[in-house]
Amino acid sequence: MKIAIMEHEVSKVPFMLNASKFEIVMAGLKWCQGKTIVNSISLKVGEEKYKEQALLLKKHGAAVVVMAFDEEGQAATAAEKVRICKRSYDILVNEVRFPPEDIIFDPNVLTIGTGMEEHANYGVDLISAVKIIKERCLHVKISGGISNLSF
Repeated sequence: MKIAIMEHEVSKVPFMLNASKFEIVMAGLKWCQGKTIVNSISLKVGEEKYKEQALLLKKHGAAVVVMAFDEEGQAATAAEKVRICKRSYDILVNEVRFPPEDIIFDPNVLTIGTGMEEHANYGVDLISAVKIIKERCLHVKISGGISNLSF
């Protein structure tokens, strides 16, 4: 980050920080100017830790990608995606007071081309979930690895 912020052509655009350890994300965030996007947080770390992370990101003015994971695991069905994203949204907006326009949900685009029957509906589940999430979680954005749908 130290090198990137010194390059004027690079530092004009928002950075997306992505690391498996939140401490590394925070170290990078301290060097960024303007709006940064952090990829990602989720409820898989538990509600209290999720709130702590969200508060730190809010303090730094960062937007955040929120994965559709919770303490029970990764969301696969449309209902699970909606449930986890809505719960995540309610905590962020109502408890942390995180700006909803700074929330980007990644409702887990799961691979549909595995040949396994139980994976055949993953694409439909994603599209159905996105529609409902956008209706129930006002002002959020959606992101995802769409390549999984094209397999």
